[in-house]
Formats: sequence, C-alpha cells, structure tokens
Amino acid sequence: MSYSFETVAAKYLTAKKLSSGTCKEYRGTVTKWTTWGKGVDVDQIGRVHLRDFLDWVYEKAAADGGSNAGRTANKSRENLRAILSWAWEQDYLEKLPRFPKPKPQRDVAGRHYLTKADLNALYFATYELERPRGWKQPLTVGHYWRAALVVFFNYGVDTGTVFKTAAFHEPILWRHVCWRPEPPNGQGKESRYGWLYYRRVLTKKQFYRPMNRVVQVHLKSLRPEVAEPDQPVFHCGSSRPNSQFQRLCALAGVKPKQDVETGEEKLWVLKDLRKTCATYYDEHMPESSIEILGHSVGGVTYRHYAHRDPLAFKAIMSLPQPSAFTALVHGFDGECPCCRRRFRQA
Repeated sequence: MSYSFETVAAKYLTAKKLSSGTCKEYRGTVTKWTTWGKGVDVDQIGRVHLRDFLDWVYEKAAADGGSNAGRTANKSRENLRAILSWAWEQDYLEKLPRFPKPKPQRDVAGRHYLTKADLNALYFATYELERPRGWKQPLTVGHYWRAALVVFFNYGVDTGTVFKTAAFHEPILWRHVCWRPEPPNGQGKESRYGWLYYRRVLTKKQFYRPMNRVVQVHLKSLRPEVAEPDQPVFHCGSSRPNSQFQRLCALAGVKPKQDVETGEEKLWVLKDLRKTCATYYDEHMPESSIEILGHSVGGVTYRHYAHRDPLAFKAIMSLPQPSAFTALVHGFDGECPCCRRRFRQA
C-alpha cells in the first residue's frame, strides 16, 4: 500500500515527541513539498525527486530575498531525511533513497557557535571563578567547569546532563564513567581511554560514547579517592549554571553573539556549546554531528545498530581540540602551556 509524503510526515510527527518549534519547521517543509507539486508516493521517492525539490527550495528562497538560501534548503534536506529514515524503519518504503549533497551556506563565526579562541579564553578564565557561597567540594569550581567545557565540546550534551538543575534531569554519575576499554553495552570496538554513558534530557536516548584522551584526563582530574557510584561527576555551585556561564564569558572577554542581519546582541548560553559541538564535528567530518548529537535521523537503526557505523567513534577519537583543552594532558595544570605563567586561582 502506497502513502503520500504528507501522510507519512503526519504519522512521523505523531510518533515523535518533538518541541512545538521543531514541529513547525517540519510542517513548513511539508508545505513546501506540497507547493512544489511534483511529489510522488513516499515509496517512489528517488534521488532525482529530492534533488529537484531542494533546487526549487533554494531558488525560491533566493527569489524571495532570503539572505541564506543554502541554509533554507539544507534545513528542508534535514527534515526530509529524518522523515524518510523513519518511514524506512516503519517499512513504508523498501529502500532509503540517496540524498544529494548539502547546498553551500553562509556560516558566520560567533553568530551560532563559539570560536576556538573563545573556547581557549573560557577555559583559562575558569581559574578566576569565585568560590561559591557554601562550597564544600575538595576541588575548586573552576576544576569542574574546565572538565564541563571539554565534555560539552566533545559530546554536545544537554545542560541538565552535566549540571542537574531540575528534578527530572539525569546527570552524569560516577557509575556512568567506565575506565575499561571494553564497550559497556558489548557493542563496537574497544576504546583505550574508556567510555562515557549519558541520556538526552528531552528524548531520553541512551548513549555509550568513547572517551578520547582529553576527556579521560579531565574526568580523572575530578575523580575522588573513593568515588561513590551514585554521586554526580560535576558540581556547578549554582542552581543557575547559565548565569555562571555568562559570568565566565565576561571574565574571558567573550563578546555577546550578534545577529549580522539585525545587529541584535544576545548573551551566550550553555545551549550554544551544543551548537558549537555540531559545527566543529561537521567541519571535521561532514554530517558526523547527526551521530554525535543523536538527532532523530538515526531512529531505531541508530539506537540498536550504531556499532555497524563507526562514524561517531572515529569522529570523537580524532576531533581536533582547542589548544587550551590539551594543557592538562601535557601536565600544565594551573599554568599557561606556552609561557608557563601561573594563573591566579580565585
């Protein structure tokens, strides 16, 4: 039995628990598909249909005066891929069509993500973070923030996964850190630096991620002599980590992000580190951010058969790190790796 793309898209949105804003984006793509008017049943969609549709979206966005037609077409491409991947998993089509390459798009540094110079400045500014009132941890708050920046950059986790700020958040606990090379879920190849387990806050997806050397060294720097399995790895010292992050940006001299079209300035928030993660992974290994961040494109296939696709493993183990993140790896804890000047510890 054949189904139209509009029908399958409606089933997809019903089956997935997506935010209202995300649902609006998907419905916009469905509306464009309907307006295009050359669509076929979902089991007949091929590469030529996808290419023609995305070319039409690009040309229409440019004709309507859009400032970034490539990004508009690529957003429709992402939505189409998610819907068709889900349709393939649900047996609405026998074979997933090949997608054309993404359109060139304009990315502005600092608008959606932090540059590596910003990340270096943030890392070293953690030494200046003041001791929070009532702080009882043996390490300084800067120790936890340095490790948190490394985890945000390498995995693009949610804020609640690192700093538990609500009752329903499931933070990373010490029992979620595996120092052995064997994968905890019994799938995939070994990681010489160990593994990290966590869940996404919204979708509750589970992830078993290999640790690279930088992540392993920073987590080991936080490990107490006797690590209680159910104790959280990270301590923020505040119930509002975004406010503390903005204080860190001020100490580092990181200017607010600016919309180049409207000129509006906005403060950075921890969610921007997830966008930063996606940006550098796609620059390093195209489309690897889909695997790393756990977007809905993978669906059931991703959750159960990720060991058959080593893309995420390879990307994590080879991602170029900001130079500041490697200071601890080389033994420069508390001092500048280039001039060995000691940082003032607040």
